[in-house]
Amino acid sequence: MRRQIRGLGVGIPAHDEADRIEVCLRSVLDAARHARLPTALVVVADACTDATAALAQRVLDAADPSNVMGTVVRTNHRAAGAARATALDTALEMLDATPDAVWLATTDADTLVHPSWLRAHLRWARRGVDGIAGLVEVDWEGTPPDLAARYGVSIEPDGVAMGHRHVHGANLGVLGQRWQEVGGCGAGPVAEDHELWRRLRAAGAEVIGVDDLRVRTSGRLAARAPLGFSYYLTQLVADA
Repeated sequence: MRRQIRGLGVGIPAHDEADRIEVCLRSVLDAARHARLPTALVVVADACTDATAALAQRVLDAADPSNVMGTVVRTNHRAAGAARATALDTALEMLDATPDAVWLATTDADTLVHPSWLRAHLRWARRGVDGIAGLVEVDWEGTPPDLAARYGVSIEPDGVAMGHRHVHGANLGVLGQRWQEVGGCGAGPVAEDHELWRRLRAAGAEVIGVDDLRVRTSGRLAARAPLGFSYYLTQLVADA
């Protein structure tokens, strides 16, 4: 029997992302329109010193209200994990559906999702999977010329096909009930995505790395989170 999903929650943590948050949100709103389900979209502006919160609210205020409820939450966590957890917890609370009928998706503020992004999430959710990890493509504009090749070599051991072992906060999904059961992703400043995955696996949830769920993220080398994706790229540069 196919699982019934009656609502989508999307959480986006953001720290000083004024230059990217608007295009990110527009891509997510486009994906929500294609998904055609009630969707709660939450941006957590965490310890921002720029116009991230105001710009995000402006985009959300202009969104089609037919199936999307959007809000901006201002926090001072100074931690990606706590910000992501706040975003997904808030989205779950906003929806008029029980957690077993809500699918939570998360991405990052420097990331663009495909119009089919949330539809792909729903396909897996309805099949009964509890958690999915998608793949991340990188915008290499402005980066060292050999960085893309070095990155490609670095991710080969964990695969890029079905069953891959990559886990990125920029492209994750989880059933609301499972999210609550494991206590979310943790409040740490880094690696909250891997912590969520570890908790789900330890709880016996059905999780899988999928190859039909892709996003495009920034290849910037100036990190917002310590030891995050940008830091990983800087290490590849340093090892050249």
